[in-house]
Amino acid sequence: MIDQVSFQTAARTVDHLGREQIADAPTAVSELWKNSFDAYARKVELNVHDDGTNVATILDDGHGMNRDELVRRWLVVGTESKATGGETPSADRNGLPIRPKQGQKGIGRLSCANLAPILLLLSKRRDQPCVAALVDWRLFENPFLTLSDIRVPVAEFDDPRDVLESLDDLVAQLLENVSGGDDPVRSERIRAAWAGFDKQHEDEVRSGSASRVVAPSQAIKTDLADLTLNDRHLDRWSVWRDADKHGTALVLLEIGYDLKALCQEPRSAEASAAATIARFHQTLSSFVDPYVDPAHPELNAVDPHFDYSVRTLRPQGERWILGADKQLSRYQLEPLEHHIEGQIDTAGVFRGRVKAFGRWLPDTIEIIPPKDLQIPDRADSFVGPVDIFIASMEFAKKNTTQTVDEFQLFDDLAESYAGFLMYRDGLRVLPFGRPDNDFFEIESRRTRHAGREFWNHRQMFGRIAVSRRRNPNLRDKAGREGLLDNRAAKALKDIVGNLLQVSARRFFGTASDLRKELLPDIQDKNAKQRAAEAREKMLKRLRQEFRAKLRQNASALPALAADVSAQKGKLSVRNEVSAIAAQASVERLVQRIMELQLPEAPRPLGSMEEDYQDYRQDMARIQRDIVDLTEAVDLELEAASLAEPEIVLADQKKRAVKRLGDRLEAWREEIEVRQRGEFNRLRELLQTRRRAFDEAAAAIELRLRAGEVSLVQASKLLTEVQRRMDQESADLFVPYIGALESLGESIDLQSLASVGMEEISELRADLDRLNSLAQLGIAVEIVGHELESYDEMIGVGLRDLPPEVRKSKAADNIAFGHEGLTDQLRFLSPLRLAGQRVHEWITGADFYSYLNEFFKLPLGRSRVKLIGTPEFLAFRVYDQKSRLLPVFINLVNNSLYWLGTSNVADRQILLDVVKNRVVVSDNGPGVASEDVPNLFSLFFTRKLRGGRGVGLYLSRANLAGGGHRISYGTADEDRRLPGANFIIEFRGGEFNAG
Repeated sequence: MIDQVSFQTAARTVDHLGREQIADAPTAVSELWKNSFDAYARKVELNVHDDGTNVATILDDGHGMNRDELVRRWLVVGTESKATGGETPSADRNGLPIRPKQGQKGIGRLSCANLAPILLLLSKRRDQPCVAALVDWRLFENPFLTLSDIRVPVAEFDDPRDVLESLDDLVAQLLENVSGGDDPVRSERIRAAWAGFDKQHEDEVRSGSASRVVAPSQAIKTDLADLTLNDRHLDRWSVWRDADKHGTALVLLEIGYDLKALCQEPRSAEASAAATIARFHQTLSSFVDPYVDPAHPELNAVDPHFDYSVRTLRPQGERWILGADKQLSRYQLEPLEHHIEGQIDTAGVFRGRVKAFGRWLPDTIEIIPPKDLQIPDRADSFVGPVDIFIASMEFAKKNTTQTVDEFQLFDDLAESYAGFLMYRDGLRVLPFGRPDNDFFEIESRRTRHAGREFWNHRQMFGRIAVSRRRNPNLRDKAGREGLLDNRAAKALKDIVGNLLQVSARRFFGTASDLRKELLPDIQDKNAKQRAAEAREKMLKRLRQEFRAKLRQNASALPALAADVSAQKGKLSVRNEVSAIAAQASVERLVQRIMELQLPEAPRPLGSMEEDYQDYRQDMARIQRDIVDLTEAVDLELEAASLAEPEIVLADQKKRAVKRLGDRLEAWREEIEVRQRGEFNRLRELLQTRRRAFDEAAAAIELRLRAGEVSLVQASKLLTEVQRRMDQESADLFVPYIGALESLGESIDLQSLASVGMEEISELRADLDRLNSLAQLGIAVEIVGHELESYDEMIGVGLRDLPPEVRKSKAADNIAFGHEGLTDQLRFLSPLRLAGQRVHEWITGADFYSYLNEFFKLPLGRSRVKLIGTPEFLAFRVYDQKSRLLPVFINLVNNSLYWLGTSNVADRQILLDVVKNRVVVSDNGPGVASEDVPNLFSLFFTRKLRGGRGVGLYLSRANLAGGGHRISYGTADEDRRLPGANFIIEFRGGEFNAG
């Protein structure tokens, strides 16, 4: 007797096809987004609710489903586009062109199980009721159930919001898959299945020495009983807000670790969460082809008109993580120095254009496949045409044709967006482009010869674009971990690999004749550029120092002139004692005039020219008066009959020895301080280079142990790392040693550099004068003229105000704002703008009063006391308010921020004076010792919000403009409060000035 028996499908088959088949959470999200794409959505978003409810949503505005489609398609595992009605009707396309189906196997929807155990699906078609279904994917983990044993509750609602009221009913029906419900036969079978699964689970957990066992059936009951879902979880769905009449919402309940990790701030996330966030970026940040260029149409590369985003939503607002609005574009990569753009045809031949070292090659480039590569042409294995776009840069600054800013920009972009991706009909194919994927063996070839093979995943941007219609044999594996390993995929790998290898050797790598020809000139140009930048840096420093010295010395001249004038006619020589006194008085005046001497003036002086000329005239007049005074004393000495002249000379010698000794000692101390600082900097730099090599070598050792590379490959990699780091170190230290040798031979490096810079500056000034009109253009000149006119009008208006108004606080604030605006206009425009930079005596009391008023509200809100000690209130300095007030504002603002992050009860910000230095101190968390060296570096910040890392950098620059200094106090004597302590040394500052 022959029986006919059907296959029985175990329920856990769904678990195998869904949760266990998908590599990770980002891949699951991409699968669900592709379902939205197939539903002709224009936008889709993943929202994770950071409110403790463990809810996330995937929302789209696609055509949606009705009840019949949900039952016949969505709940049927394995439905495929060819079996579900063919081409999507025009009414369902939402005004979009026909989209090739991304789904192939009808299992992408099961990816939900990878994200959360419970799913509430809501979907609505235009002019039809909203349909809802509730699924707990853990039901499908029970090996004792068949697929037909599990029933999914489905309901319809005229208003989608009604689902919240019916959620308990949906839960009750879903729980019948655990309890069995009213049918006694089914109920007995269901309960037996769960009893068996619970026992099996208990045995497995007990064998693993777990102390507490939660039965699977009990976990399902508990989670379903505690579901939290409310209106705000669906408020972003356009259907829920009545903004659209169609769309689908996947409500993920009891979300897993990967989605929860997105709620952490990337900078402060713990290691595994940070890695998860990075994985989302690597997988989803370029979900839509970013390299489509409407100006250069390609065969397969298309704009799918599909927006995507990932957000976390909190009661106080949202945080945007990634999306189409922030992905890289082809336009941004145009300045990169190396490009390959074109198409590979069905014969495996590449034709297109190539840019190498910043130059587009004049002819169309053709690269043919190797002769031993047979290109398949059968219907089931051929490879259709492939569009290709690659952009890259040189890895070493000395070799690049990019500007310094461009090099840094693309180096930063590479951290987030570098990689060689694949797109099918405009959507990303995984896992291409992720760091752990090397399908085209780019990194493998680099291990054999990094320089010759050139291409590097970490510093190349690009993709290949295919289409389902033209490349039907390039199909994804079920779990989206790459292409099916068929004949077509193997051929594509070989063809693209050949293109990368040949292009590297012909145009970009160390074997390229083009590199050998162009690189010496590029390196020479970059070396000159670095030298020019170093000269500019030194010139800037010299100009700043000279400007500060000029202002300081000029302010001291009136007092010296008055003292010289006061001595005229008062110095007389009657005996040895009066002779010594007269000589000592003259010597003190001579010493003071020596201390006010300026170094060689840098050229051109620009805006300092007038002040410098005034200073020279005043100095010349005082020097003449001192010479007259000296001659008068000499005449007195000659006329006097001194009994013991040797006493006078001995005392003069004693004074001269002391003055010279004091000067030498001051120089010695300054030199030792600078030498110690330079020695420490150099030692740290050497240690950093050693650590970097040790880390790189250790990484290669790990790859060898893991079997990723062979011994020969690891050896070559290590040799390449050693060669590269040796060259980089030579670039750093050989010039340094040369400079020390020059110092040993008493060669004045600063004078050499200054002379060279002055010559270059003078030549550049001539060139600028000749080309100024061409550079500015008519439009800029008109705008500049208007700015100058308006600036003069404001200045005249302020000066014409009645005296009683000019003295008011409001007028003073307007003048201060005008002065700051004028400074900015000076920076932005080469024009000579009206308005003088006002120097005045500013007291600590002025600073304190201004800060109290400026921060009145923040101080009150944060419950912080701003305290100014009597010593601080009495201190004063002669400078510009517009230069110094922003420094104090920035320091107090920083203290307010960090005090806000601390749990200190009595919050204080203290303005004090220690050893004639101003201290701004607080009792917040302070600065970590490892961060102190970087505090005043541009863009360095530890703030999690609102920090850009420019405040302290600008504060130091502002203070330096007046010859002042700022540092972070680490010594006990500098720490007035236990938190942050900033020390400001004011040049010319007066303390205890009652």
